[in-house]
Amino acid sequence: MKVLKSFIYGFIPYFFLKSFKIQSPNIQFYEYIKNYGYSRHLFLFRHEYQNFKVDVLFDESKNLHYVIHNDKKLYFHNGLTTEKIERMYKALIMEQDVRSAHHYLDSLDEVNGKTFLDIGSAEGLTSLDVIDIVDKIYLFECDNGWIEALKATFEPWKEKVCIVNKYINSFNDDKNQTLDDFFKDMSKDNLFLKMDIEGFEREALAGSTNLFSTAKGFSYAICAYHLPDDEKVISSFLNQCNSSYNIQRGYFDHKYRSIVFRSI
Repeated sequence: MKVLKSFIYGFIPYFFLKSFKIQSPNIQFYEYIKNYGYSRHLFLFRHEYQNFKVDVLFDESKNLHYVIHNDKKLYFHNGLTTEKIERMYKALIMEQDVRSAHHYLDSLDEVNGKTFLDIGSAEGLTSLDVIDIVDKIYLFECDNGWIEALKATFEPWKEKVCIVNKYINSFNDDKNQTLDDFFKDMSKDNLFLKMDIEGFEREALAGSTNLFSTAKGFSYAICAYHLPDDEKVISSFLNQCNSSYNIQRGYFDHKYRSIVFRSI
């Protein structure tokens, strides 16, 4: 199957563009698939990670698997096999390689002394990366399967980490929370927002208008590849809030597209 996909998504488009559209910026991606094999989420440095060894360990006291990430324990929920954890962790660190269009931070200095909002935290890798230099972290995760793992990962820093088991949305109820309501009685200044919530970014942003319009020292990284019109919808929201940004673009789901909105 991988050989067939490499042929369909690598060899065929590569030789077509080389013959008829030699100036296309996509040639480099198709050539990479041709040379290194198929990948839906393509990083032009992916081959560098192929032999990267991931040791998946087991914590009997917590009944959870974990990996050592930058000398810290990163736990995973019980629904994952060790093979899945290995693949997932390798994909996560590739995504956050600064050469990837999916990375959230160019440097940890961007969040030094800030409050970090991890919207769609899942395993919490990025929050673990910044835990030592931020003032506070809010982990927003609606998947109950990740809550136990997040509590285990951030137990050493529980005084500066708050886990919110709700959807960030455009309305408030027992399971949903708007960011505007969440911060109504709290300081909205000096925040960094990372948002990756599988296509629900627009709903979350709709409930964050006041935050984006009034917060000082506010910066963000917002994923914009889950839905076909994400770039149009999210850029319209940010423009209405007079927010300055750039767009990181890369190869994803068989096309070159917007990946992450980054504040300027």
